[in-house]
Amino acid sequence: MQSFYASAFSFVNDIRARIFPSKSGKLIGMEYSLSEKLERIYKCAQNPASYGIERSLLHAYIACLTFDELCEAICSTLEAEAPLRMALRGRLLRLLRLSDGELAERLSLLAEKAQSLHEGNHVLRTRVDALLSAVYSWLPLPIRHAVLERWIDRGTSGAAGRWLKAMASDAPLFDAKAIFEYWLESRNTRAAKILAYQAEPTFLDGILAELAAGCAEGWIISKAALRSTSIPDDIWHLLRDKHPASYAYLCAMAGRKLTDEEALALIEEAPSSILDDGRGLVIWSIGQMGLISALDRLGANRETYDAQRVAAILGSRQPTREAD
Repeated sequence: MQSFYASAFSFVNDIRARIFPSKSGKLIGMEYSLSEKLERIYKCAQNPASYGIERSLLHAYIACLTFDELCEAICSTLEAEAPLRMALRGRLLRLLRLSDGELAERLSLLAEKAQSLHEGNHVLRTRVDALLSAVYSWLPLPIRHAVLERWIDRGTSGAAGRWLKAMASDAPLFDAKAIFEYWLESRNTRAAKILAYQAEPTFLDGILAELAAGCAEGWIISKAALRSTSIPDDIWHLLRDKHPASYAYLCAMAGRKLTDEEALALIEEAPSSILDDGRGLVIWSIGQMGLISALDRLGANRETYDAQRVAAILGSRQPTREAD
């Protein structure tokens, strides 16, 4: 028993010495320079294990950094391994969440410095972009605007994706016209979805025809139509011809009446597969419209519909025969 306590006492002293490396054993972090703190952080980061004392020490030493030191450390470790970079960024995000906007100006200095470090280096540029995406919402508005412009001007799909994500969450800088122009060039599904869900109804009125003609996802078209101030007849006809399930959904949500025969025809035409269960959406829509007699007729022929669904699923799994 005495040997157990002796070992435990020795272990505690060892940990104490590593956390409080001073003669008095007191935590006096402000007396250590940034280089001395980083030396300890680098040492712990050499062991990337996701558990154990080294990981705990890594996060504890990082917590000893002041905010300005943390920003400096982030810029100086952009080429380091992921565990160290993620630990530093995690601490930064924690401090930002606890702040009330008072760190915005100092954070902008980090953003400006980080962007100046990656010129000509694709790897560093990707890491700086990831950092800016993580802290974007805490940056001052002029810096956010500059970051958005820099991303969209780069002309790559990755930068455009960050641009879309940031703009969609930034009400003061949300620009439906810019997103629509980007969609016209790229036919990007995410851009179309953002427009359908977030653009002003009057703006949707002006783009609905182009969106319906160029978007392959019926659910996006139906959402945009629901949020517009009115739904033109040509939109109804286009959805009916190209997206029967989305047409049924839009009828149910917009109060457009269907006969039993029209509803059952949509069942026949809607896709029925594992990846696209359009028939399920049509049946849901028929229920929302209260067409009980159509549901009864559907139920009476469920075996036929089930057989068609199985055939569709099996057909989608058939291997493509190679040419002789």
